[in-house]
Amino acid sequence: MTATPAKNPAQAQTQTQQKNWKPWLVFLGCCILSFIGFAFIVNTMGLYFAPLGEELGATRAQVASAASVLTLASIPTILVAGSIMKRIDSRILISVCIAACSALFFAQSLFTELWQFYVSFALMGVAFVIPIALAPSVLLANWFEKKLGLAMGIALGISGLGGMVFNPVVSSWITTFGWRMSYRITALIILACILPFSLFVFKYRPLAEKGEYAYGHEVGASETVKKNAAEPTEPEGLTLRQAARTKSFALLILVSVLLQSVAALVQHVSGMELAQGLTLEQGSLVVSGIMFGAAVGKATIGILLDKMKTQVVIALYAAVGLAGWALMALTTVPALAACAGFLAGVGQGVVLISLPWMIRLFFGVKDYAMILSVISVAGSVASAVANTLHGMVFDAFGSYLPSLGANVAFYVLAAVCAIAAYMLRPAASKEA
Repeated sequence: MTATPAKNPAQAQTQTQQKNWKPWLVFLGCCILSFIGFAFIVNTMGLYFAPLGEELGATRAQVASAASVLTLASIPTILVAGSIMKRIDSRILISVCIAACSALFFAQSLFTELWQFYVSFALMGVAFVIPIALAPSVLLANWFEKKLGLAMGIALGISGLGGMVFNPVVSSWITTFGWRMSYRITALIILACILPFSLFVFKYRPLAEKGEYAYGHEVGASETVKKNAAEPTEPEGLTLRQAARTKSFALLILVSVLLQSVAALVQHVSGMELAQGLTLEQGSLVVSGIMFGAAVGKATIGILLDKMKTQVVIALYAAVGLAGWALMALTTVPALAACAGFLAGVGQGVVLISLPWMIRLFFGVKDYAMILSVISVAGSVASAVANTLHGMVFDAFGSYLPSLGANVAFYVLAAVCAIAAYMLRPAASKEA
């Protein structure tokens, strides 16, 4: 029996673009961006708190407030970043931002006053948002339809691996060469490793009229006609205004607020371990445990989100995360503290992977960058406030135990909100 031919040209022309190599090149670039950029700009920031405080004669809260300044300064940029990325060539935009971050790190190596760090962190807050906080999620959401969870999990999760690798490395640089030289080395590495990818790889989205498609995208007759006519195709999904009217949108904002408040304590972990009698190197290993756990958690949660029920995956990883923070409050043994850090890191997959994954699932790609930006703003405000509050808790009580207890409670509430957001997601995404 011979095969039945296609009934019309649309059926004959439909194809699945799974052999397209360009999405995987973007994926590789995002891996480098996360491994180098996120690790140096975000994950190792807390290692400088103690030496800066000693040299500048500042309290822990005063030094930690510099990181809060960075977060607060990033908020206006986050609000407009989605719109900016749609209008300016992302390759140029990301490259300029990376060059600015590198220059600021080098400048910090020359500073002698605390206010200078406040100014530089404010500028870095503007510069790092697009390439580090937004670009990987946006680029991957635009270039992947299938295996998005896998791509996000690995590319964003590798930032934890970078943190695991570079926390002891940067700690060693600070101990051996001093914090000033450590800042200079950081500046050079960021520039040399990321700039080649940002200049030549990070195209905002595939253009159907040029024969470019997201991984797993099925090309139908309507898109073929537009391609032949060199007309751009319209991305599918909800606008920001439409998304903001849904209950899921409000719940995802709450998830972002809760879990970014939890994540703010990571910047204080090395200082917390120092206060408990560990050395800076031992404290950095606990932070490395968090980063390694984050790498494992983000990679595996992405895979499981593609294959299992979302509610089950979120509940599982939230439970692991809160168990890690609880254990960290109960132990002062270096090995056990590192294990607790690993568990706490695994739980970070909930906010760093499942949140952007759900935004893409619920609302599509039409205004994905802008929706992600708005939801991220709430988390950024919470992180900025929580970072300073954690420092104030230590200054007031000589301990981070109240903060650790709050992290456990926040994980429980965040898991409930995330699952509710999924259950109440827009009808279009339920039918997909």
